[in-house]
Amino acid sequence: MDAASQNSRRDVASGILDSWGLEAHMRAELLDKYENVLAVLSIYDSLYAIYEGDQDRASQWPTRPNSAFDGLRPLDALLSGDIERVAQYLRYHVYNA
Repeated sequence: MDAASQNSRRDVASGILDSWGLEAHMRAELLDKYENVLAVLSIYDSLYAIYEGDQDRASQWPTRPNSAFDGLRPLDALLSGDIERVAQYLRYHVYNA
């Protein structure tokens, strides 16, 4: 994959994180690894599928406490390094709902 495609995906992921309320420095820190960029895109796609395209409900999910993440908001889990755990949790719910 070329650098332009990676940068484009990083920009999209940054926009998603911005819509979830993350500040610029937090977005930059989270997206410093390309696999995190892909995980954010996967999380977004899963939420869109779970909420059947309801953008408002999908964008609220990461900001609400969740017992699956010990009462933390999924955003807090992302920032603490559990981004793949969040992505896997949502993929499970997409395919096993």
